[in-house]
Amino acid sequence: MRALLRVGAVAIALSLAPSAHALSLRDRLPAGARLVGLEGGSAFDALASAIADTAARNLPIIAASAGFTYQYNPQLEVFERTSETLGPLFLERPDTLGRGKINVNVSYQYVDLNQIDGRDTSKLEAPDPIVTRVVGVGGTPLGFTANRLRYDFSLVSHILGLSFTYGLLDNLDVNLLLPLIRTENSVSVTSQQLFVAPVGGPFNPAPGPVRQGTLEGDKYGVGDIFLRAKYQFPRLGIIRSAAGLQLRLPSGDKDNFQGTGSFETSPFLYVSTVLWSRVEPHLDAGLDLRTDDVSQSLGRWGAGVDVDVTRRIGLDIGFFGRHQWERSSPSGETSFLHLTSNGTVALRPLLGIDFDRKDFYDFSFGARWVVWKQIMLFVNGIYALNDAGLRNDTIIPTGGIEGTF
Repeated sequence: MRALLRVGAVAIALSLAPSAHALSLRDRLPAGARLVGLEGGSAFDALASAIADTAARNLPIIAASAGFTYQYNPQLEVFERTSETLGPLFLERPDTLGRGKINVNVSYQYVDLNQIDGRDTSKLEAPDPIVTRVVGVGGTPLGFTANRLRYDFSLVSHILGLSFTYGLLDNLDVNLLLPLIRTENSVSVTSQQLFVAPVGGPFNPAPGPVRQGTLEGDKYGVGDIFLRAKYQFPRLGIIRSAAGLQLRLPSGDKDNFQGTGSFETSPFLYVSTVLWSRVEPHLDAGLDLRTDDVSQSLGRWGAGVDVDVTRRIGLDIGFFGRHQWERSSPSGETSFLHLTSNGTVALRPLLGIDFDRKDFYDFSFGARWVVWKQIMLFVNGIYALNDAGLRNDTIIPTGGIEGTF
């Protein structure tokens, strides 16, 4: 009986103790420091929050526009196709779907965010060692250590996007985008004591053993849901235009890099024209307005062109820009004490990551292929044109199928 009681007590204790698997992906960043004997503190938590927010906003959002658009002809009592090209994939076209028409789009994206400001996330390390306090029993200060700290951080998202567009009127569409996300994350931490100092004394060399720890995990969940609407204006000669409104609902788990945690509203303007019945240049411009903190809003634009090689095959390219209004994390919030080369202690960005105001530029290229009637396949790639923020160093692929009914 005593043995059974002991086993039961151990089982209860293990069930109540926090496990590595129970940690959110965000919490693995500060928890990794504790694996090597370092108490993370607020700077590690702030760094984790800033990375989580940046990661969610860098997941590509596929356009709501359909490859085929229609308008009902009451005289002939039939729907007539109004789109002259198959359209872009990540830019919105002004043309609306058509009253009563439905477009269903299923896409898959593989997003490996493996660079921060041009630095490989497997080698995140500040040039100077970090300074931590050493305390004894009861919190008595004993001195300080200066430790080399390196993070190997991996973040991969598999995104299944389900998009539904309905034509309320000939000139008004509504859309629902539901992303289902599997996020894979690993955090490996390496630390080594390099210097020690007594309370009030100078730092002296005292190399210690290398300590390492790793946390891995994956999470499944619904990302931020998008509700989108588009109203097409009457044509002005060869110019087509429309106004769009996008609502981002904070349904994704920010702690698992699957959502922003904030409600956003985004007004847009879309403009295009058709040349030679097969070439359509596009221009989009708008704002992502955060309701919790307007200063953290972004300006966005896109410009590109799609060309129908044949009536069944279309190619498109696009250039995109995103511009932060202010830095994404307050100055100093993600800073930590470091031992500088001249022996003084100063606040520096933790792991050398500075969340100052950034501009993002991307290049997109893709193709649509009509395989049967109103059913088409599409593929696309996105390549980062600059190193700002959390990015992918190669190409983010997208593929899928859509149909209009």
